[in-house]
Amino acid sequence: MERDMTLNELAEQLGVPARQIRFLIAEGILPPAAKTGRAADGYDGTHVLNGQRYLALHRMGMKPGSIKVLMAFDDAVPILQSGGVELRVDPGVAPEAIDIETVLGAVEAALRAYVAKG
Repeated sequence: MERDMTLNELAEQLGVPARQIRFLIAEGILPPAAKTGRAADGYDGTHVLNGQRYLALHRMGMKPGSIKVLMAFDDAVPILQSGGVELRVDPGVAPEAIDIETVLGAVEAALRAYVAKG
């Protein structure tokens, strides 16, 4: 079984200061620790993998806000792939809560804006 890490151990594994881990948690990029308190923090492999992914994307020049959006879609359920476009739905959204007409309008507007940029 994998042992939980403290904040400092996670920071050391990722090669960043502990304050950067706190920033990533505050921004919702990393989940909070499973446990709290000095030496009882519950960081695990998920934190390491997500932290490594964030750092790799950041080194490629992506801004933190863009990385947050990209990483938020990791658990989204793909429901359509067509013409190089993929439509995904957040698994936390109940199907009956989706206003289809509003979503279709937003998708159409976004695609038109993208195509207009050439």
